[in-house]
Amino acid sequence: MGRFILRFNGVGEKPAEDVQRIRSLPNATVLDDSARMILIEAPDAAITELVKLLPQWGVSQESFVPLPDPRPKLRKPAAH
Repeated sequence: MGRFILRFNGVGEKPAEDVQRIRSLPNATVLDDSARMILIEAPDAAITELVKLLPQWGVSQESFVPLPDPRPKLRKPAAH
């Protein structure tokens, strides 16, 4: 089970029928629904099959980029 971002690439508003099909996916949870994107947690195989049926939608797996540690570090220990 992974988290995926579905993005509507068509013209205008995302079709209500497509949104309903996405929401009715078994074993899936819609986590966020914005103007052109939907964040969904679902089995990988289910998303792959769904996107084949919805050609105006693109899919990418959610990824996380860790933030760098903002605290400065010593490059080498101080000489005593």
